[in-house]
Amino acid sequence: MRAQTRRDDRIVFAIFSVLKISCGLLMGFLYWTYYEGVGDTIYFHEQAQVLFNFFQTDRISFSEWVGIAPLSLTHADFSAQAEPRTFFFVRFLSMLTAFTQGNYLIMSAYVSFFSALATWGFARELVRSTSDNKLVIYVAILFVPSITFWSSGLLKESLMTTAIYVLGIVIIRWLKKRQKWWYFIPTILSIYVLWKVKYYVPITLMPVLILTLVFYRARFLRRFSFSKKLILYFALLIIGGFGIAFIHPVFNSGRFFELVRISHDAIVVNSTDAIIHFQNAENDVWFFIKNLPISWFTGIFRPFIWESFSVFSLLWAIEKTFFSLAVISAIIISRKLIFNKAELWWGIAILIYGSVLSAVITIATPNFGSLIRYEVAYMPFLWLLVLTVLNKYRNKNTV
Repeated sequence: MRAQTRRDDRIVFAIFSVLKISCGLLMGFLYWTYYEGVGDTIYFHEQAQVLFNFFQTDRISFSEWVGIAPLSLTHADFSAQAEPRTFFFVRFLSMLTAFTQGNYLIMSAYVSFFSALATWGFARELVRSTSDNKLVIYVAILFVPSITFWSSGLLKESLMTTAIYVLGIVIIRWLKKRQKWWYFIPTILSIYVLWKVKYYVPITLMPVLILTLVFYRARFLRRFSFSKKLILYFALLIIGGFGIAFIHPVFNSGRFFELVRISHDAIVVNSTDAIIHFQNAENDVWFFIKNLPISWFTGIFRPFIWESFSVFSLLWAIEKTFFSLAVISAIIISRKLIFNKAELWWGIAILIYGSVLSAVITIATPNFGSLIRYEVAYMPFLWLLVLTVLNKYRNKNTV
């Protein structure tokens, strides 16, 4: 039986790896043809080649190339340095260029495979922890079409998902009492990569993760009722979230709401279609608060089918329709289920993490074309939560 299970898992891994690599290659084809060579993935690749060529021709030193020393290039020479997150990712791709001769297809295959490896490793650790949910874990983490596609290829989302899932692997193994001294290496590296590529992910993830681990496992909290623990949890979450957030310049500058509004307005001006419309307001703070509910809803449940603007967005809208129906079903049947402590705490954690990211990301980037990429940071976990509830109900009725 175990041999058959291992054989089945190897088949699933092989299919998923081929799928991820194919998605990365298809993305390149999509941008080179449909978008006529314009788009982030093309820009990242071109800038990576530029940076590597500067290193090869001794325009910059090795320490400049790897990021130890400041870069001595003008913005006209190398425009990617204008945006720190883009610069970090382009530098990573530039190093990959050294091993691939700058071939887009080979670079995309490498990045996609590493992302597949981390995603598969996380899914396998989850399955080992809760084998009853094997199918829903594989579906939610591996085979949701939009998530699988937009976390592949030469995009920052590929590196982000790799870091998230490596961190998840380490945490699950730690929870299983398999503590090793070297676990801190992938942990610190994953957090560092997330901070550099998508800083808002660790700002949201780390307080939720740390507090959930404490409240889920700490014995000294057992004397408190669940409602009291929940109030304390939310209070500490707000304090911890602000504490971590203010490490980043976007937050410690005191201009968070202003920068969200600036990002929103810039994207609206530069978008021809696929715009997400929000209500105007007289100041930045009220604009954020006023539009937060619709931003949260949009980031999780939209676009609707009638809001699709291309074949790709139509497929995404159909996927979101299935997700919405699954959410409605899960809410209805959840009243008939009894959840254990682990299910409650991790369910709350996923809801908070997904809600915060969906609301903030959507209002700051009001474009469906961007949202389909950015939501890969949180939608796999929401899919996992919803499908787990449905599966728990199914298992209850088949016993």
